[in-house]
This record gives sequence, C-alpha cells and structure tokens, in this order.
Amino acid sequence: MADLHFDNYFNDTNLELHVKKLIYLTTVVLGLAAIVVAGMYLRYQNRAREMDISPDNIRTYGRHYLFVSSDSSQMLCDIYEQTAASCEASGAYLEWCAKDTPGNYTASECIDISTAMKADGIIVYPDGSEGLEDSIARASDAGIPVVTILRDLPDSGRISYVGVSNYQVGELYGGQLLSLLHNGKNEVCLLTDAGDPENETQLIYTQMVQAIRNGAPAGKTMELRTESVDSRTDFDAEEVIRDILLGKERPDILICLNSVQTECAIQALIEYNLVGDVQVLGYYVTDQILQALRQDLIPVTMTVDTGALGADSIQALDEYLELGRVSSYFNISLSGITPMTVSRYEKEKLADAGRGEEAG
Repeated sequence: MADLHFDNYFNDTNLELHVKKLIYLTTVVLGLAAIVVAGMYLRYQNRAREMDISPDNIRTYGRHYLFVSSDSSQMLCDIYEQTAASCEASGAYLEWCAKDTPGNYTASECIDISTAMKADGIIVYPDGSEGLEDSIARASDAGIPVVTILRDLPDSGRISYVGVSNYQVGELYGGQLLSLLHNGKNEVCLLTDAGDPENETQLIYTQMVQAIRNGAPAGKTMELRTESVDSRTDFDAEEVIRDILLGKERPDILICLNSVQTECAIQALIEYNLVGDVQVLGYYVTDQILQALRQDLIPVTMTVDTGALGADSIQALDEYLELGRVSSYFNISLSGITPMTVSRYEKEKLADAGRGEEAG
C-alpha cells in the first residue's frame, strides 16, 4: 500500500507540473497575442492620424479608367505614372488592371475584366495575345471606349491610337544608321518584338532600307536582317541576343525597339567584351541605358515622350465620352539621345521634375 501511495504522489505531482506548465505557456501566448494586437491597433491609429479623412479631403472621381499592359518594364511603368497624373488632373482615376495580383493575365483577359468592371474607358498596350481584338470589340459593344498605345490595332474597334508613327521610326532609325555605317558592307540586325504586328515591323524595315538607299555614300552598303524576340521575359531576350552576338554572322550594328532589348544588349556587350565592335542603337531611357550613354558604350538611344503620350491618351477618352467623337490618331514624337546630349537631357528631366513638384 505504501508503494502505491508513493506512485500516486509522483503522478499527482507530475500532473500538477503539467498543469502549471500549460497555464504558463497559455499566458505567454496570450500575452504575445495581446502585444501583436496592440501593435496593429497603434499602427492603425498612427496611419489614421496621418491620413486626413475629413470631408474636405475626401476626393471623388467622375470617371474610372483602366490601364492594361502585361508588360511591366520601366517604360510601361513610366507611361502609367504619367497617364495617371494626367488622369487625376482631368478628374478621373486610373487603375492598372490586374497588376500585383496572383497569376499572369494577358491584355485580352484584362480587357474582359475591365469590361466586366464597367470601366468608363480603357487604355491598352497590345501584347499580341490571342483574342485581343475580339476583347476590344466586346468592350466597344458594351459602350466602353478603348485607346491603344505604341502598338495599333486599327481593325479592333478602338477609338484612337496614341503613339509614334512607324514611318517616322523607320526614317529616324535609318538616319541614325547612316552615321554609323563604316566603309564596305555593314551587317545590321533589327530586333523585332514577338508582340509587334507584322505590318508595323515591315513598315519600319522598309523605311530604314529606303533611308539608307537615299543617303548612304558610295562605298557603304548594308545587309539588313531581322530576329524576333519575346521581350516579355528578360531570359528570352538575353538568350537571343547572346546567340546573335556570339554567332558566326555577328552584326556590326544591332537595332533594339524596346528598353528590355536595349538593356540586355548593353549587358551582353560588356560580358562578351564587344564594346566598340558592335554598335547598339537603343530604345528608351532607363538608369542602365543612361549609364551606358555616359560611358560611351552605345552611340544613341531613341526615346518617346511619355508625358505627351499619357496626356493624349486621357484626352482621347475624355473627348470621346464628352463629344461622342475623337481623332483616330495622336502622334507622339520620338527623339534621339547621344553621349554628347545626355547631360542636357538629364538637366531637362530634373527641371521638369522640379516644376511638377511645385505644381503639386
């Protein structure tokens, strides 16, 4: 009996210890939970104090526009920011459809989403996705005006195209090529984008050839070929450009038609020690491209006026909704930046940013 009592004593003691331990752990967990909840509450309170949500500071918008682009490169982000600023100035609100959401949505899918949301207007950068023209037509049938930017789909039912004339692109690139040609035969490779309509690429190609035929001095000839790149992924662009630069028919001049191609080409020049051997005609201006210009790694980059593009896109939608008609084409200028003019370009951008802050 004594032994049994002794065992019961230890069993009771262990049970008591377990109960105390459980109570302690529960207290700790509840304490931590209380701290987390308190922290979240204080953060909410601080955010609420920072935000002035008084009636005088609540802003309402008359229209809701959707920005559609499966491309989130620096150029498209810049265009969105400029367009959003113009949108706010007109009393409307711009939202980038499906950005930062799970899943990769095509432009076609985003237009269908925008139509289901009953947006007042849609601005789309076409990505060549299947059914895109049908999606634009469905939006139009629902009474939602669609503006295409940089790439046009004239048979889709869009109300306006805002962008650069491909005729102008071909002439400007052709003019730049003339200054880069060396004596003898020049191997030139034009990088096209898988999302570009074939007829637009063909027009650029034709105008470049014509510019060379009309302006090239005796003794300088050009052999021009094209290579298609899917610029939606850096990997594909890097792979194609690497194969071109390390291949048997390495070009003397490589022409890029977007910022992703240009950045990949610059990186390849450095990695494969080809600076000076291959001239890269770039497109757009990012930090990396600016740095390449400062270091004289590339001779020129072409850039589009994103501010004008954004303002004209909003103007097209506003005019159509207010008047029921609008111009079918808004031309945006394209200009070149060289190592000689890059400092002036940067000063002008700083000045524009300063004026923008003052206006804000």
